[in-house]
Amino acid sequence: MRVCTPLCWRSVILVVSLAASVSAWAQPVGYAINSRGNFQDSSKVFALWRIDLATGAETYIGWTGRGDFIDIEGIAFDSEGRLYGADDSEDTLLRIGTETGNAIPVGGSVRNMGISTDISMDFGMTFTCEGQLLVSSAGEESLYIADTETGALESVGSLGAPIVDMATIGSTIYGIGLGTDGDGNQLAPNLYRIDMTAPAAELIGPLGNGASPYNQAGLAADESGRLWAITDRNRVANNSSSELPSEILRIDPASGAATRVAETIVGIESLAITPPGECSRGTPQQALAVSALSIPALWLLALVVLAVATAPLRRLTAS
Repeated sequence: MRVCTPLCWRSVILVVSLAASVSAWAQPVGYAINSRGNFQDSSKVFALWRIDLATGAETYIGWTGRGDFIDIEGIAFDSEGRLYGADDSEDTLLRIGTETGNAIPVGGSVRNMGISTDISMDFGMTFTCEGQLLVSSAGEESLYIADTETGALESVGSLGAPIVDMATIGSTIYGIGLGTDGDGNQLAPNLYRIDMTAPAAELIGPLGNGASPYNQAGLAADESGRLWAITDRNRVANNSSSELPSEILRIDPASGAATRVAETIVGIESLAITPPGECSRGTPQQALAVSALSIPALWLLALVVLAVATAPLRRLTAS
């Protein structure tokens, strides 16, 4: 039996380290709905999309179905991987098919949330690790718990801040603030920590210069406990001639600072990635610089290094 030489072991360690780095650099895939999008093909407006968060590349899944649901804003996965959405046009809690995009009212009834208001609610949502579906309203600056069987909302109380979407990492609920007020004036958008017992939105910090001006946003955490956002920049500040692409951000949960990653299709107000992140460990991850290399390029690099690194092993075998 051949014994691995020091050069051989160094090569093995190099390959293992590179493989770990490639895995760490890999970015998740998110689901989003372009509720403020603009496409010549009407079937691609108010549709569900799969988005590569590292590059912004989008894949059309399907129209969300009946024409009533034209403003699906917050979306979130439960622990079983079922996707829920909140429609602001009909105040309806929905189940959304991840293979077709089709949206169906929970309990079979439109306007199942049981709320009556003349203002735009601007919904956000997330599941807690305990399985509760939380729904926020930026319009009312309020927090609710939704019944996933009937759609009915139960008020938790006022948050004191316009939270447009939420994300769960372990026992912590995060919220992202509205980017513009009702008159289209730019705000200073922030990251918040949601205290359900008070209830209250506790300021963590501003998104800062890493985030461009936006209207609304989707927020979600991946399975590694990293925070992501997609911001809607369509007609920012009511500029009807400015249909800017949505922006993908990484957000540091400790400071709120945002890092711009990529751009994607116009009109995104929602984001869902996985079931609630880090429920077993509950450790938020700081925002890291995203590699400039694409994932295929990283794997190609790994194969090249693997070929070089295993050359000593091949020579040992041959001898």
